[in-house]
Amino acid sequence: MGFDGLEFYILCYNSFFCVEYQIKCINFFCKDKYNIIIIDSNQGCNLLNSKQKELFCKEKNIDFITLPNIPEIHKNDAVSVILGKKLNYLYYNYVLKRNPKYFAFIDQDMFMIKPFTVIDFLDKNGMWGDVQEVGNYPKSDNGKGLKKQNINENPWILHPWLSFYKLDFTRPYKLNFLPGGKNENGPLQFDTGGENYETFIRKINVKKETYWMRENIIMYYPFYNDSNDGPPDYPKHYFKYNNEKIYGQIQFNNGFMHLLCSSKFENHSFHPKLVMCKGILDGILFSNNLPIDSSNNYNTDNSPANKI
Repeated sequence: MGFDGLEFYILCYNSFFCVEYQIKCINFFCKDKYNIIIIDSNQGCNLLNSKQKELFCKEKNIDFITLPNIPEIHKNDAVSVILGKKLNYLYYNYVLKRNPKYFAFIDQDMFMIKPFTVIDFLDKNGMWGDVQEVGNYPKSDNGKGLKKQNINENPWILHPWLSFYKLDFTRPYKLNFLPGGKNENGPLQFDTGGENYETFIRKINVKKETYWMRENIIMYYPFYNDSNDGPPDYPKHYFKYNNEKIYGQIQFNNGFMHLLCSSKFENHSFHPKLVMCKGILDGILFSNNLPIDSSNNYNTDNSPANKI
């Protein structure tokens, strides 16, 4: 047996901000026994970013792994396919070999924002996270606001942007984090992780209702009134910054805040969405009494007020 607590495996692509605040938020809010493993997934791109992340993790005594070039990844692959291939490599080459008792896959920009414990739930139910329903079936809310209607019907998985597992629960199955999936009726329209429906979820005796939390999710569009630059039916969900269309949603998801599109902001430290999310996270941390000092990577002037 490896580590007997929870290991966070966080794939980080071209974002130092996400590494800094993942470490800061998990260290402050996670109440379970845990390790943080930062995975640099730049794969030879963004070399300065990779070095900055590595040095910061070394300073904070955080495990840092550099993901190698994966031959199966092609530059023309869809983003969800690239992420699925990286997660598959990570699961089979690191998670299973490190053998933690519990593990988590979360997006680099899915930040913990309140006291969090999950191990008791994992011991009872094997997994915890955000249910992803298949795209080409009716949703469980029936268009009525994410209410629990027909909750256990239709294919589903946990989305890898927020997913926690007990390793003994997943070990007997061939997990596959690629998008897609299928059943006896044909192909399924799942995002990243969709192949887990056929290889994992269909083979275990669980009910979707046990993991259902989607009616607690707040989809917040802070730039809505200034946006009108997206595709039809979502024109106000996108805003333009430096002539680039940016998805404006910030999601509050059962004790986590999801920034979304974080890899696009690394070279724009004053990007409005990044600045807003940093302000939200700092406000949450400060209001919960995180010390505002250099140990938490904050710069403060040497004024008398800092000594009160």
